[in-house]
Amino acid sequence: MRSHFVRHKAFQVLGALLLLSFVPVFSVPASAAGYSRRIAIAPFASLTKEDIGATVSVLPRLLASRLMALAGADVVLLPADGKAPEAAAKEAKVPLLLQGTVSKLGKGYSVDTTVTDLETGKTAGAFFAAAATEDDIIAQLGVLSGEISEKLFGVQGAIRATAPPASAGASSAPVMVPVPAGIPSIGGAPAVAAQAPPPAPVPATLDEGWTPSSIKKVGQSDKIADEIYGVVAGDVDADGNGEVLTWGRNTIYVYRVKGTDVLPYTRISRGVQNHFLNVDAIDLDGDGKKDLVVTDREGDRMVSFVLLRKGDGFAETPGRFPYHLAVLRGWNGKNVVAGQRQGNSEPFQGKIYAMKWDGKVLSEGEPLPLNTSILPVSAGGVYSLSPAVLGSDGQWLYVDVEEKLRVLGAGGKSVYRSKDTFGAASDRFEYGEFSRLEGRRPFFVLRRPPRWISGPKGASLVLVTEVRKGLVSNALGSFESSRVVLLQWEGGGFSERAGSPKSDLFFSGVDLLPPGKMRRGSRAIASVIEEAGSAFKEKASQLVLLRVE
Repeated sequence: MRSHFVRHKAFQVLGALLLLSFVPVFSVPASAAGYSRRIAIAPFASLTKEDIGATVSVLPRLLASRLMALAGADVVLLPADGKAPEAAAKEAKVPLLLQGTVSKLGKGYSVDTTVTDLETGKTAGAFFAAAATEDDIIAQLGVLSGEISEKLFGVQGAIRATAPPASAGASSAPVMVPVPAGIPSIGGAPAVAAQAPPPAPVPATLDEGWTPSSIKKVGQSDKIADEIYGVVAGDVDADGNGEVLTWGRNTIYVYRVKGTDVLPYTRISRGVQNHFLNVDAIDLDGDGKKDLVVTDREGDRMVSFVLLRKGDGFAETPGRFPYHLAVLRGWNGKNVVAGQRQGNSEPFQGKIYAMKWDGKVLSEGEPLPLNTSILPVSAGGVYSLSPAVLGSDGQWLYVDVEEKLRVLGAGGKSVYRSKDTFGAASDRFEYGEFSRLEGRRPFFVLRRPPRWISGPKGASLVLVTEVRKGLVSNALGSFESSRVVLLQWEGGGFSERAGSPKSDLFFSGVDLLPPGKMRRGSRAIASVIEEAGSAFKEKASQLVLLRVE
């Protein structure tokens, strides 16, 4: 059973009553042109004497990811196997077929595309873009995707602006471009290396005189048809470009951040009996790339597992672990996986251990110096726990059952408790003895951990979600507004340094890109639930890219 936010539920019930009170006399088409957002893209053809095959061959994949991000399109990539594109597209049962060419015009290039309505055989639209250089061809896909999204799919305000061309002398190393999630590739065409312009640089030096003052939205992903409960940074570079991961009940979504684009990459799904309670990223095998540790439940059993990085994807290891797993960043100067065993009356009970990885399985190492028999950890366990250096002391951050931000001493005793609510729960699960009176097991909620950050001049900062409570509560707590805030520890408590605008949507998690140090222009990624699942509306979420200024 999944709880719903009270505010949304009230509007949904009212909407259902209104729907039952009126009989519609007309229907709205799926888009401005009347086309559903389902399209096949054929391999592009090169009409140049130059050898630009590597760039041309990757254009369908890049265009597909942009149409998914801008318009939520369902895209099928057709293979270059000799079959007529029209026949292959009809076999894929999509209504539209896009075909494209790249031509050389003087010193520049022209990228031309036509879209055919397969039912009528007529042209549904023709679109083109001009590129000054071979590198600029890829950048001009922003123009094409914006035009197609507006003219065919009725998505108004699609971003047409393209990235500036790379400056002279800038590096343009080959970038492997895999098939994004949700794009079925008929025939399994391989990823191709293409020359991509570098993203606009972010200042690389720490401005010691800078003080954070605001958090602004600079980008967002496409809609995710799910409730997503948190977000973590995967492999990202110093500018915050790379991989981010978010998850719903039984699906992990992998997205790629490049500049201000947040684009789908792949996804990892399990059956409906699974319930992901936490997903975290850490380099377990020492290869320099982050692997995933996933806390999973199947019914009443804890069956957490590890996904090791293999090439551009992940491979599950054979082991299963009866622990709630979480990554503690910077504990004793390094990142460690912490684990707490499945309990009886509580989902997770007993000591919290620093887990050991032997290349195949995780096992208990040394216990953390936390007294798990006293509040607040005794009522919450390892989830929402995060190490922090506040001043010169190593302490712990924690979100308690009332969603108050706490600072714990080295042994786990609370030394500070906030007045406001942070790290609010976005997910819950049933666990324990069945109650005949209530017809269910007790509910336990999951709260997201705060993120400690080293700031300018050695400041101790904390990035966390803030939630203003509403007047009516349910198991997860209703809310009036939510946002992302940056707090600073000043010896006896926290003061706010920066915050994003208040939203009536639910911020379910946030992480810094990359984790660790804050500087001018640092970016963060937040998970946002726009619509909780219900009998009246579908689930909807998205990832939001933020910049600290």
